Amino acid sequence: MILIRVEQGDISLFAGDGIVNAANNHLILGSGVAGAIRERGGPLIQQECDAWVRQYGLLAVGQAAVTGGGDLAARWVIHAAAMGDQPADADTIRRATASALRLASLKEIGSLAFPVLGAGVGGFPFEHSARILIEEIRGFRSENRRPDSAVLYGYTQDDADTLRRLLV
Repeated sequence: MILIRVEQGDISLFAGDGIVNAANNHLILGSGVAGAIRERGGPLIQQECDAWVRQYGLLAVGQAAVTGGGDLAARWVIHAAAMGDQPADADTIRRATASALRLASLKEIGSLAFPVLGAGVGGFPFEHSARILIEEIRGFRSENRRPDSAVLYGYTQDDADTLRRLLV
């Protein structure tokens, strides 16, 4: 079972094994969480995203890809595409979260920070997306028991309070 806790603030400051980026399926680090990751992580993360797209093509909405963490404190960034060529909805958020968890398990990432996918730039209702995120994390099982902890980030105090309330 994955231990879940909540933090308030900027996810790009997370000092664990990996962070999840609220990505678009083009893997362009634009604004919101992706912009914060680009600013703090430096150009290497976008360069790795571009190389991924050149090698594999666009990421399918609902899937995830992994890059290094560049200048971030976290070693890995898992780019979970809950939106892009289609808008964020409950299904894309659920699939992108599950895909991020599977990649974290494959990379043996122990501690993983999550934003609430699709709720910022994607415009999906925060609380609905947060419920999906929590359900997927609680239901995830892997043979190597990774990740073993998840930190849910609310950028504002209200968002963090909502996440804490939903965890009960």
